[in-house]
Amino acid sequence: MNRQIGKISKKVIRILNLQYEEEQPIFIGDANIKHMKEEHPNDFKKYGSNIEDIINHPTYLARNEKKKSIEFIKEYKVDNEFVLVAVRVSNNNVHFARTMYIMAQEKVEKYFRYNYFYKF
Repeated sequence: MNRQIGKISKKVIRILNLQYEEEQPIFIGDANIKHMKEEHPNDFKKYGSNIEDIINHPTYLARNEKKKSIEFIKEYKVDNEFVLVAVRVSNNNVHFARTMYIMAQEKVEKYFRYNYFYKF
């Protein structure tokens, strides 16, 4: 079952220079949750309940052109962790939260070094 967990807001559209005419809803489905639990079980256990907050109140945004995804990233200063939720559009033109994981420190450094992060 799919449920809406947020939206690609006008602010996100503006910051990432997306070619959307209007805000787009973001959904999560059972298959997405299953993937997150199987591929990143410890990350999901720690931050799975925060997915809506990460999407609606990210610290940073990024675009992954290769995977055609929008990345919503929240920095958790307590544990010095950056948690990424990737949102991709389906074949039916619906946006889904596809994966969620704690970013490796090397990836965080790369994002800062190459200016991939956009401050939200």
